[in-house]
Amino acid sequence: MSVVRLLIDVMGPVVLIVGLGATLGHRLNIDVGSLSKLAYWIFGPAFALEIFSDSTLAGDTALRLSAAALIGMAAAAIVAWGAASLIGLSRSERSADVMTSAYGNVGNAGLAISAFALGDDVLPAAGVLMIVINMTGMTLGITLATAQSGGVLRATKTALLAPMTVAAFVALVINLADVSLPLVADRSISLLAGALIPVMLLALGLQLAITGWRTPTPSLAASTIAKLAVAPAVATGAAALLGLAGDDLGVVAIQSAMPPAVFCLVVATEHDLERDRVTTNVVTMTALALFTLPVVLALTGN
Repeated sequence: MSVVRLLIDVMGPVVLIVGLGATLGHRLNIDVGSLSKLAYWIFGPAFALEIFSDSTLAGDTALRLSAAALIGMAAAAIVAWGAASLIGLSRSERSADVMTSAYGNVGNAGLAISAFALGDDVLPAAGVLMIVINMTGMTLGITLATAQSGGVLRATKTALLAPMTVAAFVALVINLADVSLPLVADRSISLLAGALIPVMLLALGLQLAITGWRTPTPSLAASTIAKLAVAPAVATGAAALLGLAGDDLGVVAIQSAMPPAVFCLVVATEHDLERDRVTTNVVTMTALALFTLPVVLALTGN
């Protein structure tokens, strides 16, 4: 399978479902907020429970993978915040840009591309990165969003008590305790978790129908550079300094190079954080990732 075919097969369904939502948005008159609430309060926590409770978290390598990814996220966030401040954006606009620059789509797309490029043996490492980036991205996004109306400490508390964050911590406890859920609970969680991604993509398309395409701005260019170039470059450099090599180094580069997570829109909608801006950032960077990801794959030797 070629890189082009891979990107079409992995990213194509994303584009099609978002396009479906955008095309039918005005005709169906579906409330984006209601879909986002379902994702935020029900489907998201179920997804966290399903993914995190079954993941393998392994020792020293997991710590180094996590550290490299977090350094890449921090670098992207700093670049986005600095550029937004220089341009003179409001605090809420800066927060939206930071969230979409730091929090990548490391789940369905990131895992699939990592497995194709490096083989199924890297899935445990890619899964560790998915957990770390998802938990950090959710906490960061909710903290930035809720800090608009309260202090940072209050915002952080809100983020840590958010449904998906709580579910992730519960799942990690289940994982570490090696506890198996009853079959009826496991299947119910799996069904709900499966609804998260299509509902989020439809919500993104519906919001795009409301927002419309926007002219690229200097801040969008800065956010794009931060997410698609700075994050993977810094994360890969950090991974090398931490002694990671080969496939471990490659999976850090790939997962850090993924475009913004669609869950950014759910956070923006639920907490009233520049929903139109977040939509534009997610859609634009996802489209541009079709051109930047082949470069990352080539640099990783695939």
